[in-house]
Amino acid sequence: MKYPNLEHPELGTLRYENEYDWYKGQIKIRQSNVSIQLSVNEAGDVTSAFNRAANLAGELDNYAQLAKEYAAEGLLQIKNETWLDDNDEDPLTLEQFQQRMTLESIDIDSDGKVSFYHNDGDLFWGHCILVVMDSENNFTDAETAG
Repeated sequence: MKYPNLEHPELGTLRYENEYDWYKGQIKIRQSNVSIQLSVNEAGDVTSAFNRAANLAGELDNYAQLAKEYAAEGLLQIKNETWLDDNDEDPLTLEQFQQRMTLESIDIDSDGKVSFYHNDGDLFWGHCILVVMDSENNFTDAETAG
């Protein structure tokens, strides 16, 4: 089945990727290119995810910053207690933790869930940092993945 490209003034062009069954594009957040993916639901429809993305488009920069803050608050203690490089690394502050994170990708599901994937800046030895926001714009989880 052929899916047409989606266009949005702030999200740009989103192209369907059959291999992953999602629409993918690239947006700019704080002078960085960030990949954005919109999930297609079981019926093959992207409308819910597209509408969610369109509603968030003007606030993605703000939510990206809030996601970093949420991750730092939730994961800093774990980093400083169990993920320091022996005696070579001092404990980090919240600000240092956030500065090392780089947002790489945002996934938006048809149920409204938004996942922010960050490069960890070697905080967790190359594992990605995943922050989840629910359909009500509440952050619900921050964890290492991969």
